[in-house]
Amino acid sequence: MKLLPLLLGVVLLADARADASLLGDTVDAGMYRTIDTGRGVGRITGFGLDSPFVVESGSADRKGYSVAYTLDVDADRFAIDYRNSFAWGAGIVFRLTDLDFSNGALLQSLTVDTNMVGYGLTVGADYVEINWSGVSGTRDAYFNGQFVTSAVPEPGSTAMLALGLAVVGAGAARARRARRG
Repeated sequence: MKLLPLLLGVVLLADARADASLLGDTVDAGMYRTIDTGRGVGRITGFGLDSPFVVESGSADRKGYSVAYTLDVDADRFAIDYRNSFAWGAGIVFRLTDLDFSNGALLQSLTVDTNMVGYGLTVGADYVEINWSGVSGTRDAYFNGQFVTSAVPEPGSTAMLALGLAVVGAGAARARRARRG
């Protein structure tokens, strides 16, 4: 019976979360060469996706990478839509970084919807990297990612849980003292 208030508090805390969002966050997206095939390594510049940008709702923040594809990042997802046929060379990756979600949540994983095959995927606490080495496709290709973030409790819920646990603890201490004497 003593654990019931604690378990109830943990359940309430786990359920009281704010939705993670990238709206208003400055993120960075770019294409990179990870191996030197005669053109060097690092960020590929001059074809779009050259600098960070602020995430806005809808297509207001849509970016293009050359004539290859468009990128649209929203609160909890991103979409890559190819405009022409393509064939990526060895060591080419797409990176979406600086994903600082509004409630302090960390990126756990990514749910992917795509008609592309042969890609590699790496997900970190604040980045996504898609390895496109050797991947090819048509203008009908797409890659959509839905961010799966950690559950971060709202500060108000944490304060209420702490207060509830303090009241339960004080009541238990008073009951022990009453039994003793």
